Amino acid sequence: MVIKVNISMPEKVLKELDKAANEANTSRSAFLTEAVKHYLEEKEEGKERERRLKAAKTIDRLREEFGPWGGTAEVLKWRDRH
Repeated sequence: MVIKVNISMPEKVLKELDKAANEANTSRSAFLTEAVKHYLEEKEEGKERERRLKAAKTIDRLREEFGPWGGTAEVLKWRDRH
């Protein structure tokens, strides 16, 4: 479904938009749609980078608190106990 929207923007920005859409050989609407999609994807990727950074900091903090952890050794200990 396609929904029409009305927006306001400075004339200079509109001229730049039309120039960019023309250079991309597409319509103003298609250009804006792709620009918004790109913005939303970048925003989501930024959130994901922040989540990974937070997880890495947590891992670093735990490593400092408890020392190095050998995942393979822990799995083997667990397996041998069960």
